[in-house]
Amino acid sequence: MPRMTSKSWTEADIARLKKFADEGASVIRAAAALGRNTEAIWKPCRAHGLVLIGTRQAKASIRALEDRALKTTL
Repeated sequence: MPRMTSKSWTEADIARLKKFADEGASVIRAAAALGRNTEAIWKPCRAHGLVLIGTRQAKASIRALEDRALKTTL
């Protein structure tokens, strides 16, 4: 069975990607929603001037939220 190496970007995909960027979503969230890997998300983001939160930023934000929640419960 031939292996699919790339998937074309449709206008609907780009529109969804823009929506994720406007919402401040992470690249992981956008990749999961669009059914693509995270590496495939960066090229159209650069081409359209979109900014998504990177993996490290997303993880750091989650850790900060967890730390705050832990401090408020103690």
